[in-house]
Amino acid sequence: MKMRILLLLVAALVAVAAINQRAAAQEVVSGNLFTNPGWESGYYNQDGIPQIAVPNGWRMHWIDGQAFEGTNGIVANRPETVVWNIEDAPPHERPLFFRDGIYTLKIFKPWAPMYAAISQDVTGLEAGRKYRISAPIYVDIIEDYAGGNKVPPTDPRMGFVRFGAGPTGSTWLNASQITYSPYWTAENVNPFYQSMPTFIWDFVATQPNMTIFIEVGSRYPYPNNGFFMDTVGLFALNEVSGAAPGGNTGSGNNSGSGSSGSAAPVAPPPPAPTVAVTPREDGSIVHVVVPNDSFWSIAIQYAPVLGIPADQALNQIRELNGNPQFINIGQELLIREAGNFVQGGTASTEAQPTDEAAASEITSESDEPTAEAGGETIVVEGEPLDAATPEPTATEQPQTPAGVCVAAFEDSNGNGQFEAGVDSLKADAAITLFKDGQTVSTYITDGFTDVHCFEDLTPGAYQVQLFPPANFVPTTPDSWAISVSEGVLIPVQFGVQYQEPAAVAVADAGSVETSAVDTAVTDAPSPTPAPATGETAADNGGFLNNIGMIVIMAAVVLLLLAGAGIVMLRRG
Repeated sequence: MKMRILLLLVAALVAVAAINQRAAAQEVVSGNLFTNPGWESGYYNQDGIPQIAVPNGWRMHWIDGQAFEGTNGIVANRPETVVWNIEDAPPHERPLFFRDGIYTLKIFKPWAPMYAAISQDVTGLEAGRKYRISAPIYVDIIEDYAGGNKVPPTDPRMGFVRFGAGPTGSTWLNASQITYSPYWTAENVNPFYQSMPTFIWDFVATQPNMTIFIEVGSRYPYPNNGFFMDTVGLFALNEVSGAAPGGNTGSGNNSGSGSSGSAAPVAPPPPAPTVAVTPREDGSIVHVVVPNDSFWSIAIQYAPVLGIPADQALNQIRELNGNPQFINIGQELLIREAGNFVQGGTASTEAQPTDEAAASEITSESDEPTAEAGGETIVVEGEPLDAATPEPTATEQPQTPAGVCVAAFEDSNGNGQFEAGVDSLKADAAITLFKDGQTVSTYITDGFTDVHCFEDLTPGAYQVQLFPPANFVPTTPDSWAISVSEGVLIPVQFGVQYQEPAAVAVADAGSVETSAVDTAVTDAPSPTPAPATGETAADNGGFLNNIGMIVIMAAVVLLLLAGAGIVMLRRG
């Protein structure tokens, strides 16, 4: 499916502009400005090094023989890179690492810290215009292998992804020349390890010719430090010098009137209905998934019983059940562990935050500076590129607040693209916005509202995660890592498709802590061994399959006995 990421971005952005009529929403107004973005146009060995295969039009950068921040003095080594043909990949790995065409780029280095980047010089940019970098990157960092499954690092700060932009000729890692996005790590993107989020960052071009950097790395010598990326994108947006060019932006500014793009507050979760719950004898509560259930609807249902707001109930229920991505009809979900008995039909609210306190806590967390998003060892370097842009004149419209606009549709043919007249909006899909691993807000789709916007966001790194309704699976990336900056409304559109319960049940078999990725990379099971002599072969038909042999053996025994009887009679 060619240029899937571009199509997703264009479709979502057009939906925001056309449906919400937000004049300052960020529309894509160009094709992909990168050369060879999907690695389909060949590659070369940079500097004549056989282990460094680089797509044509790109250049590699790396640290070799030196420690860098966060490695605790452990020296990093030069990585290896491969432009990998899908025919050389095991069939079970192809859906994980390939997004477009037959090639993906693999950057890896086992048993050593690694810091690497790819870059491309881009010409013909418009100074003062905003541009968007997007890249789906699979973070294949492994701390250990347990039973054939990949175990991700316990320290969320070890792996990282970052983008940068600077004038052509900028020296890599020189923060005086390059402006960087925040670092993305497992602290602000979940899942981060063994998943392929789509990372997005908007910046303002300072001159026509610039170098774009996409960085990946690991701060620890894990058994495997690897990254896969495929079909990266650079797109021009419809905003120049902080104002959307052309068209009438409306008569209002931020007064909240008309369709001026005013800052409407994020809608709070809907009120939770009262539900009668009968706990089990041990005090636990279990919910059996029924048709049209979703994580969000279940959280709303049980929030009063748990004595916490619905968004906190959503996280608690997911954690109690091993953080599954999907739920299936008939599945039992643990709502509350044993020992917490309900008194008078409601749960004790002792030590639980009230709705007002929770809202205050979320607000205070979202106000944290972006530079602290990655912890002590992760620092956002450089000044925002917006600082280099001219100040808006009196005739220019003020910027809209930062935000993320989301939508979900039922993808009838599974192609990951919304097609008017073919696909329809999907209800009961929960879409959660996270910052630094904390829930900012959750929206449950209703099936008739095209786009919902989380607005008034503090600039910084966010994650948008889809939780489909029961028996639906995503046809688009279900996790987007987004760097939100001032004046940006970033749209994200999710597609889902119905999957038969039997097929989902097979994929979910085993421990709830085993992810779909781990299942996929596990070696194929060996054939079922034949049962030992004397055992009942129940899986292979058992006694009934061997009845013919038993009859023959019984006949042989009877013939032998008859023969022995005849001999004894003759002797008598």
